[in-house]
Amino acid sequence: MPQKKEDTYRRAYDQLCAYMDEHKMRHTPERFNILSSVCMLQRFSVEDLRESLTELLISRATVYNTIELFEKAGIIRHIEKEHGVRAGQYELAWLRSSSIHIICQHCGRVREVKDPTFSRILEDKRLTNFMLERYSLYLYGHCKVCKKKSKLITK
Repeated sequence: MPQKKEDTYRRAYDQLCAYMDEHKMRHTPERFNILSSVCMLQRFSVEDLRESLTELLISRATVYNTIELFEKAGIIRHIEKEHGVRAGQYELAWLRSSSIHIICQHCGRVREVKDPTFSRILEDKRLTNFMLERYSLYLYGHCKVCKKKSKLITK
């Protein structure tokens, strides 16, 4: 059952406050404004996030530092790109416990795919001395748009 945006924000807010209190960090309005945008977007690139904050005068450095803070606090997770490249997308950490992402190697577009068959296979798989809690699977290739563009270029 999907969470309401207010519930998502409240959970993220509580988690962020607890982390900042534990690490003796300041509770700044910029962090909470960015948190609100993150909760509205749910999955985002840094550019998407900055675009959503254009009316607020928040520096690029503050946005990047806050994203790093949110990752450390367990509020968001980075959707990995091939070879550990950090340019990519982020998503709220608890929205999906397991996921399959398809990533276009040309344009960088990321899309989540739901595959109940794959999920069942993993759930039925017996892993010795290991209890599976969640998984992330990244599939790399070319999206339909980029594939079409490449065919036009090669002709």
